[in-house]
Amino acid sequence: MTKYINMQKKFAGIMLVIILFALVLPVTSLAAGQLWDNYEVPDTRQKPRLVDQADLLSDGEEKNLLSTLDSLSEKWKCNIVVLTVDSHTGPIQDFADDYFDYNGFGADFDESGILFMLSMEDREWAISTAGDAIRVFTDYGQDYMFNQMRGDLSDGDYYGAFNTYAGVCDALLDQAASGTPYDVNQPQPRVRTASDYLAYLGYSVIIGLVVALFPILKMKSDLKTVHMNTSASGYQSQQGMRMRVNSDRLVNKTLSKTPLPKDDDSSSSRGGGWSGGSSTHTSSSGHSHGGSHGHF
Repeated sequence: MTKYINMQKKFAGIMLVIILFALVLPVTSLAAGQLWDNYEVPDTRQKPRLVDQADLLSDGEEKNLLSTLDSLSEKWKCNIVVLTVDSHTGPIQDFADDYFDYNGFGADFDESGILFMLSMEDREWAISTAGDAIRVFTDYGQDYMFNQMRGDLSDGDYYGAFNTYAGVCDALLDQAASGTPYDVNQPQPRVRTASDYLAYLGYSVIIGLVVALFPILKMKSDLKTVHMNTSASGYQSQQGMRMRVNSDRLVNKTLSKTPLPKDDDSSSSRGGGWSGGSSTHTSSSGHSHGGSHGHF
């Protein structure tokens, strides 16, 4: 009898361990897959603007990229975020929206922000925009952004792709600040890179040296002709001063007319069915987002 009771106790203990393990495992797996603590929108930002869960960047690249994202975010008062994961749960657009909301990226700058996400298992990408960034990063602008990154992503140059993303964000925010966000039928924005700034610096130094050199050489050349003159005869005309009446006469008159080109709203530099503006949807938190997604 005692032996039977002991066996029952052991069996009950084993079942208790199995039940506890079954309860804890889904919670742990869910938390690991979500990358946020719970489904409550926090009052403050919880994560850095770069989270490289897929470990696509070196430590040095992470440091440099995070510095760039932080600097641009403060410059434009708009959170600019990069997220990489090995895999995700649910549709990638929903995951990107929820990551933005439930990690508090909407708590800064009156909810304005943009997030670019890579999921490596199925080679997916997503963009999520919120607040005023929905207006800044139009559907057409997001398509332009990804096309600028596409080559580096396909080649596995993720650091180059993320720096391009930061540069395009800077250019589009700058264009929107002038009053007109980048959209259909507009010239492409000028995206400046670090090499551009170095080139500008080099050109500025060279131009400055050249501009300063010409006056110096001219002054040096003029000084060679200076000599003493004992009289003013060299400056006096021997023919005296002559004046005569001049008149202007109209020889020909030509009037040319060039018609101004008419605006044609149906034309586009890219073609396709872009209607302009930003499409929106609602995330699980009830917040409005713009965005797009696809594979690379």
